Amino acid sequence: MTNVPWLTVVLVIPLGTAILLQLVPRSDRGAIKAVTVLGTLATAGVVAGLLIAFDRNPVIHAVGPGPQGVVLAFQFEEIHSWIPAIGATYHVGLDGLSAWLLALDAGVFLLGAVAISSRTTERLKFYCGLLLLTQAATIGVLLSVDMLLFYFFWEGMLVPLYFLLASYGDRDRGRATLKFIGYTVAGSLLMLLAIIYLYVHSRPTALGHPSFDLQLLMLYPGDTQQPVTFLGLQLLTPQQFAFVAFALAFAIKVPLVPFHTWLPDSYANCPPATLTFFAGIVSKLGAFGFIRYGLTLFPGPVHDFQWILEGLAILSIIYGAMLALAQSDIKRIVAYSSISHLGFIALGIFALNLNGINGAIIQMVNHGLIIAALFLVVGYIEARTGTRDRHAISGLERRMPWLYALFLVITLAGLGMPGMNSFVGEFTIMLGAFQASPLLAVLAGVGVMLACWYMLRLHQGLMHEPLSPAAETVRDIGAAERLVLLPLAALMVLIGVYPKPLGDITRSSAVQYVTRASAPPPPVATLGTP
Repeated sequence: MTNVPWLTVVLVIPLGTAILLQLVPRSDRGAIKAVTVLGTLATAGVVAGLLIAFDRNPVIHAVGPGPQGVVLAFQFEEIHSWIPAIGATYHVGLDGLSAWLLALDAGVFLLGAVAISSRTTERLKFYCGLLLLTQAATIGVLLSVDMLLFYFFWEGMLVPLYFLLASYGDRDRGRATLKFIGYTVAGSLLMLLAIIYLYVHSRPTALGHPSFDLQLLMLYPGDTQQPVTFLGLQLLTPQQFAFVAFALAFAIKVPLVPFHTWLPDSYANCPPATLTFFAGIVSKLGAFGFIRYGLTLFPGPVHDFQWILEGLAILSIIYGAMLALAQSDIKRIVAYSSISHLGFIALGIFALNLNGINGAIIQMVNHGLIIAALFLVVGYIEARTGTRDRHAISGLERRMPWLYALFLVITLAGLGMPGMNSFVGEFTIMLGAFQASPLLAVLAGVGVMLACWYMLRLHQGLMHEPLSPAAETVRDIGAAERLVLLPLAALMVLIGVYPKPLGDITRSSAVQYVTRASAPPPPVATLGTP
C-alpha cells in the first residue's frame, strides 16, 4: 500500500464521482444526492488516513548553507513529467500547512453535500457536479508544488464556482458573481505574469532549462535584485514587482480590505449549502498562498512590505468588525465578521515569526468550521422566518431549543471564548503579533472586543428578546440539520480543549516557513553560481 499514489487518489475521487453522477437519471434526486455524499465521504476517509499516517516531526531539508538553502519537506510526494519541453511537472505533496487545510476541505464539502436539499434545489444533478469539480480544484491548489500546476487548479476553480454562484441564490447573484470573477481574474492574471517572470529568469536547473517547480525556484531565483528605473527614478526590483503581483492575487482571495468588496455581495446572495465550502475553504486559499509562495519565493520582499501588509490586516480586523456592527441583515453580519477574522489570519502570517504563522494556520481551520456553521444557522433561520432582518426576528429560543443550544456554542467560538477553538488560534496569533510589535497586539485586541459585541448582540437579539411575529410559528431544526451542525460544534469544543493534534502538525510546517522567510536575498554577484 506504500506505493499507492494517495494524493492523486484524493484528487481523482471527486472527479470520478462527478463523472459517475452523469450516469444517474436526472429524475432520481435521491440517488444524485446519495452519490454526491458518498463521493465526498470517500474523499474524507482517504484524507483521514493521510492525517493518521502523517509524520509530525519531519526533518527540515537543507541543500545549501543558511536559510536560503532550505527547501520544504513534503510527504506522500509524487513527481511525474507533465510538459517536459518547458520543465512543468505533476508535482504534488503534503506538508503541515496543507494537511489540516485538506482535512477542512474534505469536511466542508462533505457537509455541503449533506446540507443540499434534494427536494428544493433546482437542477440538482448540475449543482452536485459543480460541487464535486470545485472540490477537485481546491484539493489541487492545496497539493500542487509545481507553480504551473498550482495556477491550473487556481484558475480552474473559478469555472465551477462561476456557475454555482451565477445559477443558485438570491436575485442579485448575477451582479455579485461578476464582481467576484472580475476581482479574482484580475489578480490571477497579475500572478500569471509573475510566474512567467520567475520561470524565465530562474537559473537553469540540471535539466538544462528553467523550471516551474517551487523547490527549484526557491533555490535558484535568478538575478532579480537590480531596481527598475523609470524616467531616472529607481522603482521596485523585479522580485518586488513579482511579490506585489502575487500579493494582490492572494489579498483579493482572502480578502483583505480594500480588496474585500466582492465578498459581502457574494455571501449575501449565496445559498447556505454552497457557503459551507465557499466560505469554509475558498477564502483560506489566499492565506495559504501567502504562506506557501509569498514566504518561500520572496523572503526579501515580504520583509520590505511587512508593515504595509500588517496595516491592511489590522484595517481588515477593525473595519470588518465595525461594518458587522452596522448591519441589520444577519447574513451580512456574518459576512463582515468573516473579513474581520480573516484579518487575524493575515496578521499572524505577516508577523513573520513562529507563533504568528502557526496561529494563522490553526485559525484557518478554526475559521472554516465557525463560518460554515454560522451560515448554516443563518440559512435555517431565514428558511423558517422568511427574513434576514435581525430587527424582525427574536425569541427563537422558545421555539427552537436545539438551534439555540448549538448556536450558543458557535457564538462563543466566534467571539474567541477561552475553551473554544477560535481562542487557540487568536491567542497564538496575538503572541506572534506582540513579538513583532506590541502595538499590533493592542490594535488586534480592539477587534476581539468588537467581535464580542456583534456576536453577543446577534445571539441575544435572535434568541432572548420577546417573541416576534416572524418567530411565532417556526419549528426547530430536524434530525438531518442537527446531524450537520453537531459535528461542527463538537470540533469547536474539542479543538479548544485539546488543540495538541492540530498544533503538532501545523507547528512542524510553520518552522520551515519561518526559517525560509528569514532567508536574506542572495547577493547579486553570486546569483549565477550554484
